[in-house]
Amino acid sequence: MQIAKKIRLYPNKEQEELFWQFAGTSRWAWNESLAYRIERYDKDGSSTTVQQGIEHIQDLKHNNPDYDWVNSIPEAITKQAIKDLDKAYKYFFKSGFGKPKFKKKGKCNISFYQRTDNFHQIDDTHIKITGIKSYIKIKKCTIPNKVSNTRVSFDGKYWYLSYAYEIEEDINNGIEELGIDLGIKDLAIVSNGKKFKNINKTQTVKKLEKQKKRLQRQVSRKYEMNKQGKKFIKTENIKKLEQKIRMIDRRLANIRNTYIHEVTKDLVRTTPKKIVIEDLNVKGMMKNKHLSKVVANQCFNKFRQYLTYKCQMNGIELVIADRWFPSSKKCSCCGNIKKDLKLKDRTYICVACGLKIDRDFNASINLSKYQIA
Repeated sequence: MQIAKKIRLYPNKEQEELFWQFAGTSRWAWNESLAYRIERYDKDGSSTTVQQGIEHIQDLKHNNPDYDWVNSIPEAITKQAIKDLDKAYKYFFKSGFGKPKFKKKGKCNISFYQRTDNFHQIDDTHIKITGIKSYIKIKKCTIPNKVSNTRVSFDGKYWYLSYAYEIEEDINNGIEELGIDLGIKDLAIVSNGKKFKNINKTQTVKKLEKQKKRLQRQVSRKYEMNKQGKKFIKTENIKKLEQKIRMIDRRLANIRNTYIHEVTKDLVRTTPKKIVIEDLNVKGMMKNKHLSKVVANQCFNKFRQYLTYKCQMNGIELVIADRWFPSSKKCSCCGNIKKDLKLKDRTYICVACGLKIDRDFNASINLSKYQIA
């Protein structure tokens, strides 16, 4: 199986300038290719292949003097941006959401592709990548010989190199079967009695969210103060405040990401034979304007993603229960289904056998007993 890893880079000033150029070129190639696709479709309804997108960029580079600067950038960066756009369109046509949009400077992920055949680790603390002559310092580590999908990215503060590599799956001899009920009040309730709290209710996260709101109000007021007619002017003070907001967003994302890693690691460490989770309709939940922010902050999709690869690494079977499986309405003792159970009912009381149990714990027990039909 393949897993991904991210290591920190320590570029010098000259190398960092090149990183920004490469990331900007990647964004330009995406936007130019997207505009070309839209133009072709509006003209005669024709689709655009990856090769046609690459040929369009090549034509701009060689026949338009305004784009001579692109020739100094490694070709793999622009080609991969076009391939990424094509992949995004395929995902959009398949799922029906996530239509590719233009990437605006300062409001998109800052990253670029690095060819694996031109990527070399010199020693434990230095690497060599395409387009940069000098060695780049990294955090001490050993990178596998065979890696794929290597990317350099910026998270608002530091530069990172991410890559994927193959590992062998372990064989697990566990006998326990775990059911996990994901929720908003608590992140996860497990059938063995464990409960993982909602990290967004902690004082640290609440304090950061409060600071963020205060800074956002300041930015809004400053934009209004510096407004010239219908045009908003971005001053140096506004830029500083926006940078502070980005740093808070970065810290919040890191707190949530670390917590999900800790929870999934704790679940896998019990070495069960099987783990069952529910197939949540996150897209539908996000449509509720009262719950959308709370649902987004719980990072359910990331939880499933992390749990999936950790189960594969440890030889644990991960089962996704059917979306219509009545885990909350079904009695975990006698199997009776309570059809009139409401969302506000936090305690499950069975009318058939008299069982009185926490609603979410009842759901996790039912999930642990789930069998694929």
